[in-house]
Amino acid sequence: MTEPSALSDSQLMARAHLWRRKSMMGSRDAGSIARAHEIEMRRRLGGATTMGAPLAQGRAQRRKWWRLW
Repeated sequence: MTEPSALSDSQLMARAHLWRRKSMMGSRDAGSIARAHEIEMRRRLGGATTMGAPLAQGRAQRRKWWRLW
């Protein structure tokens, strides 16, 4: 098996996806291999995801509950 550090970025992403799918299908050893590929992806890409994206700036004004219009 090729080490994750020796793969190009696109190959690494494809193989991480492949191994994660195998892991989800029940293959025993696929989880640790997928984890190694995902760790290498985070190392290269800096862990950039949309999950940590900042929220929209500003807050909506709170309306008084008794105003119906």
